[in-house]
Amino acid sequence: MGKLDLLSGNKAVAYGAKLSRVQVISAYPITPQTPIVEYLAEFIANGELDAEYIYPEGEHSAIAAALAATIGGARGFTATCAQGLGYAFEVVAQAPAYRAPLVMGVANRTLGWYWSVASDYSDSMPTRDLGWIQFYAESCQEALDGVIQMYRITEDERVLLPGMVCLDGFHLSHSSEPVDIPDQDEVDEYLPPRKIYKHTTDPTESESYVYPSLPVSLHTTYRKIFENAMQRTKDVIREVTKEFSERFERDTHGLVEEYHTDGAELLLITMGSMSTAAKRAVDRLRDRGVKVGLIRMRFFRPFPSEEILRIVEKNGVKAIGVVNRAISHGTSMDPLGAEVAATLYELKNRPNIINFIAGMGGGDVSIRDFESMVNKLTNTLNKENVRETMYVEHPIKIETPSVKFSDAAYCPGSQLCAGCGATLAMRHILKILGKNSVLVFPPNCVSASLAMHFPSSWMGVPYVLANYAAAAAYARGLQRAYKYRGKKVYVTVIAGDGCTADIGLQSLSSAAESNEPIIWINYDNEAYMNTGIQRSGTTPLNAWTTTTPAGVKWHGKKEEPKDMISIMIAHRIPYIATASPSFLRDFESKIKKAMKVVEKAEGLAYIHIQSPCPTGWRFPESKTVEIGRLATLTGVWPLLEVDHGTFKLNLKPRKLKPVAEYIKLQGRFRHLNDEDIAMIQKFINKRWEKLLELDGKIMW
Repeated sequence: MGKLDLLSGNKAVAYGAKLSRVQVISAYPITPQTPIVEYLAEFIANGELDAEYIYPEGEHSAIAAALAATIGGARGFTATCAQGLGYAFEVVAQAPAYRAPLVMGVANRTLGWYWSVASDYSDSMPTRDLGWIQFYAESCQEALDGVIQMYRITEDERVLLPGMVCLDGFHLSHSSEPVDIPDQDEVDEYLPPRKIYKHTTDPTESESYVYPSLPVSLHTTYRKIFENAMQRTKDVIREVTKEFSERFERDTHGLVEEYHTDGAELLLITMGSMSTAAKRAVDRLRDRGVKVGLIRMRFFRPFPSEEILRIVEKNGVKAIGVVNRAISHGTSMDPLGAEVAATLYELKNRPNIINFIAGMGGGDVSIRDFESMVNKLTNTLNKENVRETMYVEHPIKIETPSVKFSDAAYCPGSQLCAGCGATLAMRHILKILGKNSVLVFPPNCVSASLAMHFPSSWMGVPYVLANYAAAAAYARGLQRAYKYRGKKVYVTVIAGDGCTADIGLQSLSSAAESNEPIIWINYDNEAYMNTGIQRSGTTPLNAWTTTTPAGVKWHGKKEEPKDMISIMIAHRIPYIATASPSFLRDFESKIKKAMKVVEKAEGLAYIHIQSPCPTGWRFPESKTVEIGRLATLTGVWPLLEVDHGTFKLNLKPRKLKPVAEYIKLQGRFRHLNDEDIAMIQKFINKRWEKLLELDGKIMW
């Protein structure tokens, strides 16, 4: 027997993966998906799950690594959403060709559109034609059950295609419900270990497969093979869900769920969490004598056209309202509405159809909204061949900001956390850069704060919200535009450690190699703080984060931080520096030097700022400046610069303070013992000796 627990949708997905005994996990943090892989990291750290955990630099690599692990014969798992899914699109498109039964959790979120973090299906719908099975959960229970079922489906020899388990971001991902968690033994009986078929690249297996370059003449043939596999998947889904229902004694339905469809004259067709409100509307309307029913789409791919036709023909349905959190621009319909309309085309007496576009950007779709939709359907009963689209809108009044900061580059009220080092850094960056500057923001805490202020801003200069992996490219485009137009503008990227050292390093490296005259400021809070304290490339050795928890199996982050200064030295750019908001004169001096470099068009200037984070580092908000000073005085964060090839230490204490003074103030190092701290001290001392040797030397 299983146990009942209160789980969020994200935790339910993580439990589903754990119970499925996934073997390789590869993922990258993005809101609102991140807790899925945080929970899985905890399971591994505490010895509850035996699996490999990969920390890639971005979603493109995250999904590629999980795909490769699946091709290699492991049971792979990954999770993402929104911009992450878009960034990985190339790999997502490749996965079905490998016949890889990879399972991916998708906490649906708006793709693009000013980085909205709210829920709709603009992220998963664009992948609908790539060959992935797509399941959309209504509840947290379905999120857990859906993962287990998806492995049974994808790993079936008749299928061997990847599958997405989709759940509405925040509506479901962060909402908690009672969930029945099955016993591991029960799941093991239902989901046996993965069988290895010929579509793997394991050379120790007798039928290891080599993936060829496919000739053009065979593309249509192979697409037909894949489509046949997708169509066979329908029968597999019916079998798998039926067996699951019988074993675990709860109705998980099949491709669709029917709700009061018997005798229905009107039908609503929905997907995801909004279906619960739709059901309550159907209940109310049935009590009033309205003959309305509901089809809930559990699987969007493969599309359950047979089920829809059977229900419509059996009941003589006269009007259908398709409701979805998506739109296919240029068609005046959403993808679900278009599919339903195409399915009904073969009927002689086609029902009228209204496609309701609702809940985009996370908007609530209420019981009253569904009642209103049914009223609109009722009004079509005396008409023929109705096919139209309606938008369910809830307009709000946007007030123009009453306060304008025309002279100041920095304005109060950033909504960043109390004690945030980035707040202090931004104040002085903008003070020195002045009004003749344009900032480029990839996703980070500062840019998230800017988004909270729409339509006003606490920043008195223009800024651009850039894609995470392409911030340097945005800056290069802006700089070249100003150059062509004869304008002198300081184009400055304000990036965090994740964008600098991980997902954006390729773009930054290209700009540095081209010696583009832009300023890159990395405010390094040593983890992905914007999404909730996940490990980054600059996270210190042994530090606790939500994806490197300290447990019986793990001891915090296993790797030393990436040395970005050495990487930038290798690019031989004209100016490189470290700085700290705890040493403001040094800080401001280095911003001015960077401005001179780009003003003379000498090339890229890189400044790496330590930004103490009370929330992620676990120290009192009042100690931000003290923590920053200790970082420098202990040698953890040396202040240095490489000015046109000459290396210089800007602050050389006669004797470094013990690193324990710095470490013991921070909760992220609470699990470290005296031996661990002694090892860190040894590393700091060795590095400090090297820096002293380099002081005053010409690097190139």
